[in-house]
Amino acid sequence: MPSITTMMFVAASAAATFMLIQSYARQYLPDEVSSYFDQKFKNFIARIYSELTLVIEEYDDGLNRNKLFKAAKLCLEPKIPPNVNRIKINLPKKESEVSLSVEKNQAVVDVFNGVRLKWKFELKPAPDQELCNNGNYIIKETVLGTYIPHILKKSKELSKKKKTLKLFTLSSNRINHDTWQSAILDHPSTFDTLAMVTDMKKMIMDDLERFLKRKDYYRRVGKAWKRGYLLFGPLGTGKSSLIAAMANYLHFDVYDLELSSVEGNKHLRKVLIATENKSILVVEDIDCCTELQDRSAQARTASPYWHSPRRDLMLQIRNLILFVERILETFGLLNFTNGLWSSSGDERIIVFTTNHKDRLDPALLRPGRMDVHIHMSYCTLCGFKILASNYLGITEHPLFSEVEELIEQTKVTPAEVAE
Repeated sequence: MPSITTMMFVAASAAATFMLIQSYARQYLPDEVSSYFDQKFKNFIARIYSELTLVIEEYDDGLNRNKLFKAAKLCLEPKIPPNVNRIKINLPKKESEVSLSVEKNQAVVDVFNGVRLKWKFELKPAPDQELCNNGNYIIKETVLGTYIPHILKKSKELSKKKKTLKLFTLSSNRINHDTWQSAILDHPSTFDTLAMVTDMKKMIMDDLERFLKRKDYYRRVGKAWKRGYLLFGPLGTGKSSLIAAMANYLHFDVYDLELSSVEGNKHLRKVLIATENKSILVVEDIDCCTELQDRSAQARTASPYWHSPRRDLMLQIRNLILFVERILETFGLLNFTNGLWSSSGDERIIVFTTNHKDRLDPALLRPGRMDVHIHMSYCTLCGFKILASNYLGITEHPLFSEVEELIEQTKVTPAEVAE
């Protein structure tokens, strides 16, 4: 049996011969013949090295981010070898642990069931990013059938241990592929600190717990696993604090959607599809979405130059178009919450807020869009006692009976009491 050195020498000689033939073929032979030799050469090299490359792109062909890409980055973080000479380090705001990640073109080696796999992060012209997993072709079934599911399972375990809540807003960077940009959500609000009637808080928490446990129920009845809430009431009654308390209670990220920043239904659909599971989508002041007007146009009408019948008509038409666009975007959002697109994600909470529930179209309030209506009322004695405990550390006081009489006679919000 020939030695390994002899075999490598023969293989190298054959490869050199093929390269020489390929060079002559490109110069003197027709394209069809040249392509034939190119393909034969690639097949020959593939047999020599017997290597399989799996490419994991950050984004799929549609609108969704590739879960495997995110899982791979998370799992490979603790496997960075000491011989890697370029490592990215980051200490996000309000976090205590430094996060490490491999720089582009650096390799990380992992061993799974005796199989050596090499991961490499490569950055291509935006927006394509990929991770390359090089493994022996013979163990393809092992990699795809066992290793990849292992990566996904392990990433879920790691994400539960180290998850930090994030607040997402629409990205202003048009060049970047990302639709959302995030910041650390470190809001102290909890159900214990909310200035709300105890029975109401218990009802909300019970509803959230019931929602989390009913995955099989939603699938059995053929409904998307989501829940819609409408928070309505005057300014300063704690709608934003309730949303933060829900996020902390569920440990869900929050997506803050401003419809005024959306450029149409197509953009809206892309934005909504880009949200992750286990998240809360917030649309504040939904009653204002159909009342938006072009303020710059209104400012121009204050100038005498714009006071002419023709210009006034043009501005009225423009404002009418903007008005209709906002209505369509609002209904597009609501149709998303209970249409076919709503099934594109699981375990999602959608929260709408408004100061004027009576201004909303009844079609927007029906179950399937807004399942739970929560009235955020003026401050009650129960809410006042919670605020007194939070701010002053007082749980009982002789003046509480007098405060109760005054609160019943006066409409005051929790925000005003806190001040």
